Parts: sequence; structure tokens; C-alpha cells
Amino acid sequence: IEEALRFLDMPRVRFAVRITELSEFTTIGRDDVEFLLSANPGEPLAPLIKIASGGELSRVMLALKTILARHLALPTIIFDEIDTGISGRTANDVGDIIARLAESMQVIDITHSPQVASKGSRHFLVYKEQSRSNIRPLSNEERVEEIAKMLSGDTITEAALAQAKHLLSR
Repeated sequence: IEEALRFLDMPRVRFAVRITELSEFTTIGRDDVEFLLSANPGEPLAPLIKIASGGELSRVMLALKTILARHLALPTIIFDEIDTGISGRTANDVGDIIARLAESMQVIDITHSPQVASKGSRHFLVYKEQSRSNIRPLSNEERVEEIAKMLSGDTITEAALAQAKHLLSR
């Protein structure tokens, strides 16, 4: 997990799992499991749920899901905004991890990140009409436009189109 987190721009991270046996069984078992994290040098390990930012939580979840998916040889994995709270180079790294996973299994990734979306082999647009959600595949040209919208909003600029093309060419 630490190795995966280092790749995701957490170079000095420490991660641990604390398992405490409870005195009696509960509806979820007899163990209390707690994830501990130290994201920065000099910080003590502390409960993940209490100290992690949204971006740190996203990266820990991606690391855990990636390891479990490979270990369990899952045929499909779904990520729903696993990249929340991250951007830039880290978003690019998340996209790389997801793309590598997709080499050995089907990956469905719901994202608002242009860096992550550009790494996929297929791109679908999810949209609402009245109260119904719809999904449709995008052509290559539509994919460029959609990534440009992620970069610049509803008004697509030439710079956003050029950046979208650049992201898709990598």
C-alpha cells in the first residue's frame, strides 16, 4: 500500500492497520479494524478517518482497491470519482494506475478529471434528461470536445481543445 501511495505523490507516507479483538461478537465480527496514516515526515500514525484530506482518502482507496482487484483477480472493477480531491500530476498518475489495471480486467471509471478520462480506451457520456440518466459512447471527435469541456467549462476554447488533443495523444 505504501509503495502504491508513493507512486501517487505521497513520498514519505506510512500506512498501518490496527486490529483490536473485541470482547464479544458484533454484527460485523469480533475485530475492530482501523487504518492508520502518516502522510508527512514527523507526523505520527493516526486514524485515517480523522486526519486524511479528500485527496489522501482517494489515493488510499485507489491503492487498496488496486491491490485487492489484482489479488482477487476480479473481472471488473468500478471506480466512482476515485480521483476526488486530486489534480495535476497526481491525477495523471491515477490515470496511469487505472489504465494498467485495465490491461488485465474491465475497468469502469466515473471521473471529472481530464487527465484520468484521457487515459481510457473508451469514453462514454453520462447525462440527464428530465429525471432520467442516460449514457452514450463518444466518437473520437466528441471525446476531444468532452475533455476540452472538463478543462474549460461550457465555452470550449482553442487552448482547451489543444490541451485535450495533447492529453489524448499521450
